[in-house]
Amino acid sequence: MDEARCKVLSRVVTSEELYIIDNVKSLVFCCDECGIELLPCSFLKDVNLRKPYFKTRKGVHHKQGCDAEGEAKIRSKGANTRLTSTEGFPVAYPNRFKLRKDDIAESEGVTDTSSPDSQRPNSTRDKDKSGANGRKSNYETTSFSSIVNQYFDFPHDRDRALSFEGIQGTTYADIFRQIRSTRGKQKYLIQGDKQKIYYASLPWKLSLEDNDRILINLSAGKWIIQEGKKVNERPYYLEVNFSNWPQRSKSKFLNDYKKTTELVRGTNRKAAIAFVGGQDTKDDYFRFTSIDRRLIAFKIFNDA
Repeated sequence: MDEARCKVLSRVVTSEELYIIDNVKSLVFCCDECGIELLPCSFLKDVNLRKPYFKTRKGVHHKQGCDAEGEAKIRSKGANTRLTSTEGFPVAYPNRFKLRKDDIAESEGVTDTSSPDSQRPNSTRDKDKSGANGRKSNYETTSFSSIVNQYFDFPHDRDRALSFEGIQGTTYADIFRQIRSTRGKQKYLIQGDKQKIYYASLPWKLSLEDNDRILINLSAGKWIIQEGKKVNERPYYLEVNFSNWPQRSKSKFLNDYKKTTELVRGTNRKAAIAFVGGQDTKDDYFRFTSIDRRLIAFKIFNDA
């Protein structure tokens, strides 16, 4: 299986995240549909040849009526083709996001501790919420990573409905915006004048922390031809100020940034960073800032 709910992090974790999450062996995972225990496998990048996945214990099977494995096949198909039909999207997905306002203790540096009402409904809890066709209802989440995963994992279905607190728009396509390079002789490109979920791929070279902040260079920027090669002369960048971050959150962020970049270096895959924020349209058009440390996520993808 390609995903499981982590009880400690209180959210669904994709298999590729096992490369990034610290202390995987200390975490407890379960099927998001029927609740049985799932074991993380093949997550040691330098040791395992197979990509990460989740499996049941020997002799243990998913509960009757659980279609988690069927949904895994749907997600795999969704990477390459559109799944939405006249009957809607084939599986339940988060169509509402709301950030928790109350102070919550961090666990493993993750602040998302979704309540049961904001988590994905399981087959038992959602029996009376299924439609006439038996499909479970869409649901609200407090996990920013879940929203980012949906956008990248189903690139042909970004017109699905999404309500995101604090951002105008009614679909995933409305609420996300890719940071793009300048074109031709443009000195800069205004693209972040409204609060959105902005994202861009990351170059292989890491940016370094300096004086309690980091300026993360993005692959988008002002590209020129120099000595016969394309060079990003002026990259767009995300400025992250750590001055008010808990030390644990800062360490986790920098660790995730490093691990995500290392995973794609030398491959044909890309690493992206997604965040809620905007562009500096007064002092430096190449500068982006985020509004909340809980609204930044890294993602490995094939094509944005």
